[in-house]
Amino acid sequence: MTTAITTCESGVAAESQANQVRASRRYVYCLVDGCTPVDLGPMGIEGDSEVFVVAHENIAAVVSDTSAEKLEISRGNALAHQRVMEAVMQCGRTVLPVKFNTIAEDKGTKSAEGRIVDHVLIGRNKEIVDLLATMQGVVEIGVKGLWTDMEAVYRHIVESSGEIQALRKKLLGATGAQTARRPANMTAQIKLGELVKAALEARKADMEAQLLAQVMPFSKDFRKNKTFGDPMFANLALLVDKSQQSDLDAVLSAFETQQAGQTKLRCVGPLPPCNFLELTITWDD
Repeated sequence: MTTAITTCESGVAAESQANQVRASRRYVYCLVDGCTPVDLGPMGIEGDSEVFVVAHENIAAVVSDTSAEKLEISRGNALAHQRVMEAVMQCGRTVLPVKFNTIAEDKGTKSAEGRIVDHVLIGRNKEIVDLLATMQGVVEIGVKGLWTDMEAVYRHIVESSGEIQALRKKLLGATGAQTARRPANMTAQIKLGELVKAALEARKADMEAQLLAQVMPFSKDFRKNKTFGDPMFANLALLVDKSQQSDLDAVLSAFETQQAGQTKLRCVGPLPPCNFLELTITWDD
């Protein structure tokens, strides 16, 4: 019985200590226009922490309590950071993303919130106000372009290259499978693979350029992100004025129609403009 009570008391003490540590640190998600509260509830990066704003005059930082000095760089934490920013956007606020793992803590007589106010909301006020004006009314849209029939893509590559056709014919010659195992033909196989890979990359670049030509009149800026796998020919982030979102949707639909079902565009958004802006905050006091 005594052991059980001791364990319980120890657990309560540990929880109390964790709460004290959490109360001394603030995790910063983004900066926003206005100083009115955002009612997001307990959706902070550590799961049960309330999200709230630290405000000064016309701008604010969106934060939650945290017990961590530094959070693990994981998909789950990155998604939690993103979800809070998206929820703030849905409240109608202009969002300036802050770098993942930005944490303010009490130092000396200055509280974590006081340091956010001094270093960021006052110390960088003009910079932030200017950025908010630039980003007002714009959102990020992610667009991935994929081929739906890779056999047709490879067939087009072969038909478009005399060198590939000749090398392929040589490897498929009448000498049969045994010849294909010889060193000379192994070299030819490697060469063929390199040629096809280069042709595929060139084809991807051409398709990406075609897509960009269609969307650029409706985008303020763009970023090219890494593609994954052979079917993906484009992975774009577009900075779009909210008033032109429907026009962009129409253009993307028209692009798919022009490709006669050979491509599929996957769109995600509206999102915070993380591909175009990420504020780094340092604490140098």
